[in-house]
Amino acid sequence: MNQKLDSQALWSNPSEQLVFLFKAVQKIYRDQVCEKSKQYGFTGPQVGLILALSKHPYITLNELSECIGLSKSTVSGIVNRLVNQGVVIREIPENNRRIVRLSLTPEFQKNNVITELINNYIADALKAANEEDLQKIITGLEILYELLSQGGDLLNKDNDLL
Repeated sequence: MNQKLDSQALWSNPSEQLVFLFKAVQKIYRDQVCEKSKQYGFTGPQVGLILALSKHPYITLNELSECIGLSKSTVSGIVNRLVNQGVVIREIPENNRRIVRLSLTPEFQKNNVITELINNYIADALKAANEEDLQKIITGLEILYELLSQGGDLLNKDNDLL
């Protein structure tokens, strides 16, 4: 880390520090993704949609909206622009003509460098870390994942946590 934060001065407990650091990491990542996406003529939300479609092909607009956390009307506008750019295609399944499935065009999938750039961003950033630090990060994230996974169950069972 370039700069050590004085945890005594800024946070009254470790959970506040964890939330701050989690949000700070997300912001750095999001800002870098937006910057990289501009090089290819895409906005941050467009890249988010492209990434979601690469992981969930043939998803509906409603599902996509939930997946990326944007309103249906916002996602619809982004999809329209990406359809016009030849990035996304709409398909109506023959067995259910009432729904529309979205996916990336084969041409875009073949030439898509965005997913690779985003994945490489993390790998490149971690090149400066030694094996011990990498293992600490992985262990910490695994612990956080487990705790948050269990926490979802706690929120459903115990209204005092809401």
